Amino acid sequence: MNNQIKGMFYAYSTEVIRTAKIFFAIFIGCIMASAIICYLLLGAVDDFKMYFAIPFGTYFNVGVVGVLLVKNSVPFGLKMGATRKNMYLMHLYFIAAYSFTMAFLGSTLQQVTEWMFRAVGITNYIYVHPAMLLTDNWVMRIVVDTLVMFFIMALLYLIGLIFYRTGLAGAGSLLGVLLVVILYGVFEGWMIQSAVDLFTNVTIMTFVMIFLIGIVLYLIGFPFMRKITIVNRR
Repeated sequence: MNNQIKGMFYAYSTEVIRTAKIFFAIFIGCIMASAIICYLLLGAVDDFKMYFAIPFGTYFNVGVVGVLLVKNSVPFGLKMGATRKNMYLMHLYFIAAYSFTMAFLGSTLQQVTEWMFRAVGITNYIYVHPAMLLTDNWVMRIVVDTLVMFFIMALLYLIGLIFYRTGLAGAGSLLGVLLVVILYGVFEGWMIQSAVDLFTNVTIMTFVMIFLIGIVLYLIGFPFMRKITIVNRR
């Protein structure tokens, strides 16, 4: 990693860390508030249970960051004289590092709060996680989330590049075509059947394949990065 990549990585990471702190502060507040509700209703309402999925919040966060990675870092990098190749590599390092960091923090947050809830007797607050399809523990949650988050960030990063390079017309046309394909697949039934087959036979290789698809999506973005300019199209 050369100094130019390190400088851009540090500059953008510093900016994202601030927003990540705000995100987790709000997220922890929501968990604590819902846990208090569960505690107050414990024994008062028969069979009351609350289900909470930390990944849905973190998945949304990395998706937004994947889009903003293009919008915020590309103009800054070009103004600073960074080469497109270095920016492209920096984005890969950032996507991998941010995916792992969010997976680690999310799994650790779940583990710590589960210990706290057991200590005070909150038994009606239940976490759900994609790792439950395999083995639900701290390490497996990190592995699964890292692989899935990398895919989400790569997908949204590619969409962000397309928007930046072609503007609303080009990106809107692409998203419109994808929507038509999805709706056609749903009405024909093959997309629903594929989803059922996927989630009824889940193994660790399922998530590895999702990660590999993310790698392909990231590589597809290179032609857009090569021709990108400092002035994005509207």
